[in-house]
Amino acid sequence: MGLEKDSFSFFPFGALFCLTLFCLVAVRIYTVRHRCTDHGQKERNIDLILKSRMAKGELDEKEYHRLNDLLTK
Repeated sequence: MGLEKDSFSFFPFGALFCLTLFCLVAVRIYTVRHRCTDHGQKERNIDLILKSRMAKGELDEKEYHRLNDLLTK
């Protein structure tokens, strides 16, 4: 009986540890997914800006490709 009583007193700490571990994993997954989507949006924004500048006549095709290669590295 003494062993069961000692393991029961550890229960709140074990549950707290599991909850903390779960939260850390959830935050890590969120940051990884957010970083990947943020990078994709950045490349699309660069492409949209360069395409609009080319449409306005500010850039020619050669300059568009040079800037696109430079900014997406």
